[in-house]
Amino acid sequence: MGRVVTRVFSTVILAATFLIFVFPLYYLVVTSLKTKAELFQAVPTLYPHNPTLQPYYSVIFTRGFGVLLVNSIIVGLAATALALVVAFAICYPITRLPVQTGTRSFVLNWALSLRFLPPIAVVIPYFTIVRTIGLYNQIPALVIVYTIFNLPLSIWMLKGFLEQIPAEVEEAALVDGGTRFQAFRHVLLPLASTGILAAGIIVFAFDWAEFVFAFILTATPQSMTFPVGVQGLVTQFEIIWNDMAAGGVIAIVIPLIMMLLARRYVLTGLTFGVIREK
Repeated sequence: MGRVVTRVFSTVILAATFLIFVFPLYYLVVTSLKTKAELFQAVPTLYPHNPTLQPYYSVIFTRGFGVLLVNSIIVGLAATALALVVAFAICYPITRLPVQTGTRSFVLNWALSLRFLPPIAVVIPYFTIVRTIGLYNQIPALVIVYTIFNLPLSIWMLKGFLEQIPAEVEEAALVDGGTRFQAFRHVLLPLASTGILAAGIIVFAFDWAEFVFAFILTATPQSMTFPVGVQGLVTQFEIIWNDMAAGGVIAIVIPLIMMLLARRYVLTGLTFGVIREK
């Protein structure tokens, strides 16, 4: 009897938690499909009576947010790739080569300390540096800043994965006559591909959702990212709810699809490689 009660109670708690997290997303999608007349009627509805895709057309084409969407994709992919390359260059020596414990701890603690700084604490110095070197309102500035800010996360995730790969597999390649680079390219890199994929998806999600740096370091649609454009729908005179909801749905779709396609790898990445996929 007690086991049945516990199971029922657990089911109710899980169902309630599911509704709490899913309902806002559902209402966001519903709002994006409503007409303006239905949106501002006295009694709100939980589903659109006359669904329309006009808000999505307005966001992508009429308001020109398609350019911002492309900017976000370019910045996210470039910053993610650069962060992974730099993180791999840092993690490889401290996990595969005979490095002193003090040096290894210093590098990891230094990287972790950078992550504790909130964006608002460093955005002004970054703005000054970017403007001084002539990269203000340029996509490369966002790529560099995003790379720096997400480098600690990349380092710690890749470190966890590389530590799970036995050093003996590389040593076997060296014994067979291979060079260190050949062992890295043909042995270690394929084995670490799952970790690289997981780290890349998580870092890309952070890059995709970043707002503060993009808001301060850009000024025109030439380099603005999608979150900055959606924020612009809150005007002095009104909040354009339909278009904002459509923008929110678009912003969610791309990272959500990536998470769903590689959810097992992402779960492993969130545990820094401690849990292996089976």
